[in-house]
Amino acid sequence: MSTMKLFLLAVVLTLAAAAYGQDQQKSKRAETSSPDATSDCQSTFTSGSGQTFFQFCVTVNGNITELQSPAGYEHIREGLYQEGYAICDFGTTTGVETEYFDYADGGDSGNWQAPVTTQPGGVNTFPLKIVRTTSDGVYTLTQTFTRDTVEPTVKIAMTLKNNTKAARDFALVRYADIDANNGINDYTDWFDFSHDAAWGYNNGFNLYGVMLFTVPTNLPHFAFVQDTAAGPDPCGPVNNLPAATPWSGDGSVGFEWNNTLNNAKSITATAEYRRF
Repeated sequence: MSTMKLFLLAVVLTLAAAAYGQDQQKSKRAETSSPDATSDCQSTFTSGSGQTFFQFCVTVNGNITELQSPAGYEHIREGLYQEGYAICDFGTTTGVETEYFDYADGGDSGNWQAPVTTQPGGVNTFPLKIVRTTSDGVYTLTQTFTRDTVEPTVKIAMTLKNNTKAARDFALVRYADIDANNGINDYTDWFDFSHDAAWGYNNGFNLYGVMLFTVPTNLPHFAFVQDTAAGPDPCGPVNNLPAATPWSGDGSVGFEWNNTLNNAKSITATAEYRRF
């Protein structure tokens, strides 16, 4: 765990300064893509009406590229539809960091195998499970999607498995480009975060926002916001942290879980998106 401890210490020490001089980091994620990246909805789930309306969709790769609640208030499917997940392998065995990510319209790393979907009832039904293995065979990520029809919440249980015989230091990231309330004000929102959650919203009457938070876990973790809509660097997710929060602009929210995975072991981290 020495590598991870150093990484977490570096995160704490660099939060205030990390927002500056990062133009190359901001563009890196969006410039990397493969034909496998998509923001098209594979399944759409709808409940309620009016103020209780809640609709979200999931791509074939496991991205949530629509989140509408209440009726008529869309928070992700505006501009570029950017949401997804990432893994950083910190190079425990090789000394070289490796990134794996899929951010829908924000691009993907091109080093994933094709997704395997389990959905016995067919499209637009639960249960829904999407499994992806990295092209080098090192990791398998299983995403299981559920929802709460009372609270406007979608839950993603992400199980990450180390398929190799060596222990590996890793980070698992979830991210969303929040464009609250149909992207009004030229996609300018307010962003803030705590240890366990990050959120984007608009100020004003009859306006809403979206919060990304973690189900309680013993895994080391932290939430963050970015002063860019582009997807984060999986191995340096606070590179685009604003100098101070609350921050206003075209930004995004994210969450990271990290630890060491022993050979053939797995961990599960659960993220939730909730309208507020």
